[in-house]
Amino acid sequence: MGIVVKLTGRVFNSEELIERYVDVVAGESNSNKVVVVTGGGDVARRYIEAARRLTRNESAADMIGIWASRLNAWLMVYALHSRGINVHLGVPETLGELGRAYSTSRVVVMGGLQPGQSTTMVSVLAAEYLGIGTVVNCSNIDALYTDDPFKNPNATRISRARISDVEAILHREGVRAFAGTYELIDEWALGIMRRSGISMVIIDGKDPSRLAKYLNNGEVEGTLITP
Repeated sequence: MGIVVKLTGRVFNSEELIERYVDVVAGESNSNKVVVVTGGGDVARRYIEAARRLTRNESAADMIGIWASRLNAWLMVYALHSRGINVHLGVPETLGELGRAYSTSRVVVMGGLQPGQSTTMVSVLAAEYLGIGTVVNCSNIDALYTDDPFKNPNATRISRARISDVEAILHREGVRAFAGTYELIDEWALGIMRRSGISMVIIDGKDPSRLAKYLNNGEVEGTLITP
């Protein structure tokens, strides 16, 4: 049995948060295999904006963001390794590399794969490739809402939704597809979830205890999205 955990890049703004997530992943690895997909966060955004100005090439900016996400992944790899966890000592850059790493390690950490993909989509692709049924999205927001709660204080929090419900929200609001500006979840990720029957749990990435609660007893302090 395995689980895929996507960590918002904002986690890597805080050494305390990184350490707490290392604790949770290390504990879970005793009973389940874990794949962690790391976002690029503020480091990625800073380099993406510089690349956009200097190169005027969106693919170049996206690749730089991917490398930043892999830097975050390497940090987590070494943090886990220092505790004696059976973590793959590398950061897979393809699904094939992920599969080989997963076959020999209890924990695998990776960042982005290719331009045009959010790390949320990467986490869903990883789950599909490995036959894992659930992705836990530790996001920069605590749940799915009917609208952007940072912009609309009247947005309604949703505790449970189907993929079709989420698609309706995305179609109403529109989805941005520029490097460093991906939303909570995108329509491409939802398409992968639908075709492979993958569920997603969205929880607040600023609170690692919520991930621990889900892994320990299935408690969802956020949103459960099912096919």
